[in-house]
Amino acid sequence: MTKITSLSLTLLFLFICSCHSGDDKEKTKRFPKPGTLMASAEMPVTDDQLNHFMFSVKVIADSNVRSGVYDVDADYGPNFAEGQFTMPTGIEDAKPVINKGKEPYTYIIGFQLPNDTTFYEYFQIQSDRKTTKMQYIKAYTF
Repeated sequence: MTKITSLSLTLLFLFICSCHSGDDKEKTKRFPKPGTLMASAEMPVTDDQLNHFMFSVKVIADSNVRSGVYDVDADYGPNFAEGQFTMPTGIEDAKPVINKGKEPYTYIIGFQLPNDTTFYEYFQIQSDRKTTKMQYIKAYTF
């Protein structure tokens, strides 16, 4: 009877430990406070000599940041556009990073994974005098 009880206790202990291991993973994820400026970039608009406009992009933590949701504010001179994107499932806590795109007045929002220097392109913002476009450019599975 003692062997069955100690075996049962051992199995119960292992089960409890395995249940808590997922909680530890969730606790190690760090999310910014909603409203926190996460990344920003700007460049001068050089094809308009009359005005001294700037093209700028800001990534701000949304109230749903725990789900990986971020707000995007884009300014092209006096024109303002706003949008949102959601980080891929599994890396909701990855910090957004902004890089300049290849096209004029284009920024790419992406991310880097821990212990990896690769910039993973994810969301694009492109603007001109008439329009500002925001779109996902790649999809990832984690």
